Amino acid sequence: MNPSSLSFALVTISLGTAVASSAEATPAALGVTYAGWRGEYGNADRKLATFKEIGFRIVSFVPTYAYTGLNKIDLATGPDAAELAKAVGAAARMGFAVVIKPHLDPLLYRPGFDPFQSENQSWRVSCPWRGFFDVDPMGDDYRSGVVFASLRAVRTAIDNLGGALAAPVRLELGAELMNSMVYNPARWVELLAAAKKERHRLGLDKAVAVSHNFTHHLEIPEDFVARMSPAGKRALGRYIRGLDALALSQYMDLTAAIPAVERGTRLPTADEIAQALVLHEKNFRRQILVGALGLRPTEIPPLHIGEYGVGRGGLRHPNLWAGDATPAQEKELALQIARGHEGLVRYLALPDGRTVQSAVLWVTGPHYDIFGWGNQKHAIPEAAAAIKAGLR
Repeated sequence: MNPSSLSFALVTISLGTAVASSAEATPAALGVTYAGWRGEYGNADRKLATFKEIGFRIVSFVPTYAYTGLNKIDLATGPDAAELAKAVGAAARMGFAVVIKPHLDPLLYRPGFDPFQSENQSWRVSCPWRGFFDVDPMGDDYRSGVVFASLRAVRTAIDNLGGALAAPVRLELGAELMNSMVYNPARWVELLAAAKKERHRLGLDKAVAVSHNFTHHLEIPEDFVARMSPAGKRALGRYIRGLDALALSQYMDLTAAIPAVERGTRLPTADEIAQALVLHEKNFRRQILVGALGLRPTEIPPLHIGEYGVGRGGLRHPNLWAGDATPAQEKELALQIARGHEGLVRYLALPDGRTVQSAVLWVTGPHYDIFGWGNQKHAIPEAAAAIKAGLR
């Protein structure tokens, strides 16, 4: 992008106005992820009680389904509408705001799956990340089996509660399905229209906000929008304009605000991490939403961090989760992870520069499981303490 000086100045002024107006908002709410395959929401009351005791205000349910072939989803691997409805109802009774963010995962990640005994020969069985999946969002398995089923779960939860929810459920379409969006954005426009139609049919217009959880690669032009045709970019712009909310899995470089001469010589402070998040947010709005996709600042939906954590890659590469580490490296990682969570808390409390309205922690797997809920060996007490202090 090479905007003229005048147009760049106008965009900057407009964005500054948008940020300033949002600075009057209260600190952003902090939530926690609750992922589950079929049957894993059976103990929802107990886990939700743990979340509430810590002080989380949002629970993001991540019902997980196996993607088994081209546009084929094994819906029996994930929670059905009844199981999800029961969990959503339990969360609502406890006073949580609710997010539903369905995930597609490879069969390899399903508990108990043995790839050596499987008859499935597809590359999708062991694809390491859902962002590479080639799913058509308007295929029946995804549209009806995942999206419409999630809407039915909300309808059932409301009916079981005997009244409206305290706050609308945020339903996240297409969590991190990068290639599907890059290659078929017009189909996502169609899905959004279909989801809104089904929402209306179920009487959920005021009860469900339709959102999309984009991978952080949307913030990196060459990873996402630079691969799209002009027509594709226009379709993506239309799609985003039509959303009620917009979420990012925020895994960008958290050392970005360290002065250049000091990068690589020390850890960032918590305030520098907060400023790195501000920098990424401003760049995303200016360079991607306004610059690449042509949205006016007033057309940008409310922004949320749909997923946050610090993995094996530390503060520089928080999205890197794989790889062994020595005891010394693990000790250093624990310091970085704790600092990363302290920085998030600082960011969510900023009165200026921040526009995100909420953030949700990813808490599954080594380094992300800071409370040790999945495995006590993964616990990082200093990071957990930073979150607890922020919630207080």
